[in-house]
Amino acid sequence: TLYVLQNWKDCQLPFTLTHYFLLLFCIHNRLAGDKSLADVVAHEIAHSWTGNLVTNATWDHFWLNEGWTTWFQRKIMVAIKKNPKFLDFDAIDGRKHLSDAMGEMAPKDTRLVLDIGDGDPDDSYSSVAYEKGFTFLLYLERLMGTQQFEKFFQAYVKRFASHTLTSDEFKEFFCEYFKGKGEALKSIDWDLWFYGEGMPPVLPELDQSMAAASQSLADQWLAVDREGKAPPAKNEMTSWSSLQITCFLDDLAQKIEPDNPLKLSTLNAMDALYKFSESRNSEILYRYCELAIPAEDESVIPVVVRFITTQGRLKFVRPLYRALFKTKMGKKLAVDTFLKNKDFYHPIGVKMIAADLSADYKEGSKTTLSASLDKWLIPGAVLAAAFAVVAFRTRH
Repeated sequence: TLYVLQNWKDCQLPFTLTHYFLLLFCIHNRLAGDKSLADVVAHEIAHSWTGNLVTNATWDHFWLNEGWTTWFQRKIMVAIKKNPKFLDFDAIDGRKHLSDAMGEMAPKDTRLVLDIGDGDPDDSYSSVAYEKGFTFLLYLERLMGTQQFEKFFQAYVKRFASHTLTSDEFKEFFCEYFKGKGEALKSIDWDLWFYGEGMPPVLPELDQSMAAASQSLADQWLAVDREGKAPPAKNEMTSWSSLQITCFLDDLAQKIEPDNPLKLSTLNAMDALYKFSESRNSEILYRYCELAIPAEDESVIPVVVRFITTQGRLKFVRPLYRALFKTKMGKKLAVDTFLKNKDFYHPIGVKMIAADLSADYKEGSKTTLSASLDKWLIPGAVLAAAFAVVAFRTRH
């Protein structure tokens, strides 16, 4: 089908238009030089149908935007890569980040369907809508069969085109469409999926074959760090895709206990062999920084500061500020760097990062430093609310 929103007048502020800006004005953290980060482009294109043409009725049902778009993005990438296993391979990375996010969130914010009420939707923004939503859709796809589910997706977009919907309306349409599959429908615990807290109640099995080499190398480097084994002499990553490299870094991070980071000698040997700290790929650089910061590796400080002050993507910036703030070497640096560069970031990002960096101070004993951070919470919240009002008036 043709790209459905072909004119600027079709864009609904602020988020629909944001998707178009991301396509037209691609920021440098998306340009790795090898087309390896095309998944974000696929994601924003997919939003033309899921999120823009068909839109969640309220932010409580945000997963209908992002869960569907993540599912659609991975289908697009399967077609580009000409490899059906790529969906599972990419989903391994997504599942890891979903698991990480659970530890940073209030239990109520880990539900697929939220109850925001008069609260700020930004406070509950996370990978839940993306990855828990995707996992639910993948579960439904495996339950009903891929061919049938992809036909359902087309029917879903056609039915709700230019409309908004809630999770209950999605459920009603799904059950009506698959009414001939009574036993399969009975097996779906809708309330648990919609309102259950934590990780998804069912984790569909993911093909691990494309990840095998990455996981094996992660085991080797863990043995280098924990058992004193010699590091690999050859750089086997020269023929790897960027996703295989990020899979290696993710798997290694998962195997490290939070209170027992990698040794500096391990990080130095790894960087000498693979040159992670010099990578032009933002996904690779971000993951390496996340390994190096908890190890109190002072050599990575200039790399991290340059990374978080030359691009403002919240996916990268917020976790790295958090990581710095938790270390002895980076606590004050995180606050100073943020205060110096706050005007560079989006207001929503300013609000979230300021809250993160203020959280360590108890009420009643706040320092001048904390007060400086707090003053940026209100402007950020006001601007975020203004965006929401514009979006509401535009759609109505």
